[in-house]
Amino acid sequence: MTESTPIAPLRVVIVGGGIAALEAVLALHELADAQLRVTLIAPEPDFILRPLTTAAPFGRGHVDRLPLADVMAEHGGRFIRSAVLRVDAEAHTVTLATGAEVAYDALVLALGASSVPAFTQAVTFGAHPEALNGILGDLEEGWSRSVAFVVPRGCTWPLPLYELALMTAEDVWSMNMDHVDLHLVTPELEPLEIFGAEASAAVTHMLDAARITVHHGVCAQIRQSGRIQTGGGPEIVVDCVVALPVLEGPKLDGIPSSAHGFIPVDDVGLVDGLESVYAVGDATDRPIKQGGLACQQADVTAAHIAARAGAAGAVPPLQQVLRGRLLTGTCDRFLRRVPGEFEGTASNKALWWPPEKVSGTYLSPYLVAKDVVHLSSRGGHPGPGIDLHVPVTRQRKRVHEDILGLSPLGPIVRC
Repeated sequence: MTESTPIAPLRVVIVGGGIAALEAVLALHELADAQLRVTLIAPEPDFILRPLTTAAPFGRGHVDRLPLADVMAEHGGRFIRSAVLRVDAEAHTVTLATGAEVAYDALVLALGASSVPAFTQAVTFGAHPEALNGILGDLEEGWSRSVAFVVPRGCTWPLPLYELALMTAEDVWSMNMDHVDLHLVTPELEPLEIFGAEASAAVTHMLDAARITVHHGVCAQIRQSGRIQTGGGPEIVVDCVVALPVLEGPKLDGIPSSAHGFIPVDDVGLVDGLESVYAVGDATDRPIKQGGLACQQADVTAAHIAARAGAAGAVPPLQQVLRGRLLTGTCDRFLRRVPGEFEGTASNKALWWPPEKVSGTYLSPYLVAKDVVHLSSRGGHPGPGIDLHVPVTRQRKRVHEDILGLSPLGPIVRC
């Protein structure tokens, strides 16, 4: 009788330090810790929950930084602080900015997307956080009397701009500043239409109650500061314009990508044409860019890798639930839409638990346990937000491309 030869742990390299990357780390640890040796590579030393950027200027919440080295040490992995320059899929190595190479058996790219200003004559949301404080200060002091919040055409995630508009309205009306004029301009046919008819109606009611003038179905052009061309409608003239950026993929050397840099993947996250290379989150060519979806993509990829390593358990199908906590300033909202359902559901009560700003199977409980996210609830209910069930398979991507303006080959112009 001969002794069996121990099987070497599968070497898993995860590139990225954001939501999808951390969810992948936690999922792999839960599903197949003993069969894996996990390395996380990221250019920044800390994890920070960026979706809370909207709340900060209004004193609604903040998030503490979470050192990635500590996370990896806690879960038996290692952390390398560096950018990744290229991937050699044939040799199963990644090359770091330092020139060093790291070998892998399975590679997970959680690189995120790059934010590009949609207009040069506008304040780009997220690019300069202090600019939002300046806008609020100008409104309070009377230097500005009108603001437009603009969702550009192309690949973007519109929900944060709705939050910004609603919280700005709550801020100025609470100080009896009746002279302020607020606008929201969007290419969507209805406000947040991706969440279903009932959810969209609820958001429309909130915008009306907040006295925000909505211009929907508009592909805005801004060629002069404070002047928004609406493509056939009257020009909107305001003192200040705040616009969302458009998103572009990472275009990593050695990895296939679309014209806008996004990585083509299948339903388990495998990159088209490559073995043992996965991609999850905003870097992929999946049309909806949102943290909760990125977590669920990471869960499916982690289950697929765990199965390769010999762990028990089936790989779940990619049946995604889109959750996004809509901060309003007064009474936040949960919205939910089940696959195949047209209306969706709107509620001011929590529809998932824990009711975090970004909901991940492993990430949300971990952040709660670490007490790094501090976000107060409004309206007397814990954690209001948005909850949407949507199957985002390759066969059904077109359902969402026309809504968000993204196709695997680039933006779809709806105007």
